[in-house]
Amino acid sequence: MISLSITGERLRVLREEKGLSQEAVAEILGISRTAYNKYESGAIKPVRKLEELSALFGVSTDYILGQESELSGMLLKAGRQAEQQVKKYLGLSNGGRYMVDLMLDAVYEKEKNPWSGTADN
Repeated sequence: MISLSITGERLRVLREEKGLSQEAVAEILGISRTAYNKYESGAIKPVRKLEELSALFGVSTDYILGQESELSGMLLKAGRQAEQQVKKYLGLSNGGRYMVDLMLDAVYEKEKNPWSGTADN
């Protein structure tokens, strides 16, 4: 069963990421703001406008409906470069993946907490 709350939440987040108001999205779709608001609130499913929403936000219809993971949606939005990097990673040996994982973890921690690992000289 499709969760309307997931669909509504994803539509809201996607709309906000694009910097659009509900009114603007409704105008693009050719519907009233009230009708679009019902999509985000979960009162109705965006069945007739699903393809247009998918194209507008650059995600799959499955992502909007909550049938695809958030990670898949993020990769789709990140584009071709992210897809190519993931394919490269998957093509590595176990040792190669281990080295990439170590480097990624180190860079992630550094950016998450830029003051960690600094020494007083």
